[in-house]
Amino acid sequence: MSEQGKQADRVTGADESYLLAEDLFGLGAPIQFLWVFDRHPGEAALVRLRDELAAGSLNRRVRRTRVPLARDRWIRHDEVPDLRLAHSPIADDEIGAWMDERVRGSALRPADGQGWQLDGAPTDSGGYALSLLVSHMVSDGQGVYGALAAAHAGASTNTLPTFDQTRGWPGIRDDLTDARGQVAAAVRSGALLAAALWKQRSEVDSVPKDPNAPKAAVSPDRGGPETTLATADVDKEQWIARAAEHGGTSNSLFTALLGGLVQRSGYPVPAPAMRLCIAVSRRSDGDERANASGGVWIRVPGEITPDRGLGEIRALSKQAFIDYANNGAAAVADNLQPVVRLLPKRLIGKMMQSIPGPDTTVSNLGVVPQTALELGGETATSFGIRAIMQGRPPEHRRTLGPAVAAWAVEYGDKVTITFFGIHPDHFGDADLMRKQIGEELTAWGLDHRMW
Repeated sequence: MSEQGKQADRVTGADESYLLAEDLFGLGAPIQFLWVFDRHPGEAALVRLRDELAAGSLNRRVRRTRVPLARDRWIRHDEVPDLRLAHSPIADDEIGAWMDERVRGSALRPADGQGWQLDGAPTDSGGYALSLLVSHMVSDGQGVYGALAAAHAGASTNTLPTFDQTRGWPGIRDDLTDARGQVAAAVRSGALLAAALWKQRSEVDSVPKDPNAPKAAVSPDRGGPETTLATADVDKEQWIARAAEHGGTSNSLFTALLGGLVQRSGYPVPAPAMRLCIAVSRRSDGDERANASGGVWIRVPGEITPDRGLGEIRALSKQAFIDYANNGAAAVADNLQPVVRLLPKRLIGKMMQSIPGPDTTVSNLGVVPQTALELGGETATSFGIRAIMQGRPPEHRRTLGPAVAAWAVEYGDKVTITFFGIHPDHFGDADLMRKQIGEELTAWGLDHRMW
């Protein structure tokens, strides 16, 4: 059996990080896939999509282990979520707000099996808005693409063990075997983690807040402003042309755009360089892990502008991808869990809250598979993907990073970029963030539509 197959039913890697965040701090991390169709795909198609997803890999829950050091297990969850369909139409200019309400109001409980939710609403013009919420603990973006492809083909399957299959002596024996492996993994990871943390902490400089930076109004009941959301459509041909004109690719243009947005916000970038995290998928064919995501960091000194071009960011990104492919096992995120399993929970909490984050994170999910755009014979005219973190207090959002995150997808004649403003003092004002996004897109010569 492949290593991916061996790990598929263990809560490990990124999904274990999300489980720890939920257990220790009550944090949630919903991913949202959002569609807008010009015509209603039909209730039968919506029911079929819900039933197929319920039969697939997203329908899982956590089976807690009682063997010390062994990892918890994913097992199959057989309950089918309710399909939440609104019957009264929403105004077309309120689609964005409707999508925002779905993700902000998410109450997923992935450890208990409520890991995803499907919502839909007709629009005044006869179209249809559809939202799929999936806990990041349950899957990553590429994993959801795979689940949608299986649902589209009517071939959804769930290969996870059932509760009964993990009971009794066979389950205990498997957990004991896993625990022995985790002791060795902890020793190996400890040295790598200590070196990586020392390097990262040495690069973090204490920078005072800029008193002239834009401020958002404080909400008295939460101690700080809410996180913010925005979505922008850009013409794909124009996007590709601008990337080429500036000596880069779609990925490097996206990275530069977010770097420029951070600067435009007045966010105090720690010396000596801006830290940008670029998401990387490590999912291969047949990989059934909940999460197979990682990321690389690049550090860009100085101003990020169109006049500077994209050559440097492109070269830095390329080298980071090569280094990660050759030595990804040394990354902090890939070595955290084996060590923290040995620690008391209160120390785990302090550790997770002390690891510095990047200034911004970008996730380019590339070309959207056609199987993710089609439903009931209709093809979505607008599509996007985003993720938020729920329950993180403003003081942590001020100190740990990232300040803002974004996701990009390409389909039809569009590139759709979704933004999540996190830092309360620099991205806590939704109108201001949307204005600055528009200014940054314009600076790169990109026409756009916000929604």
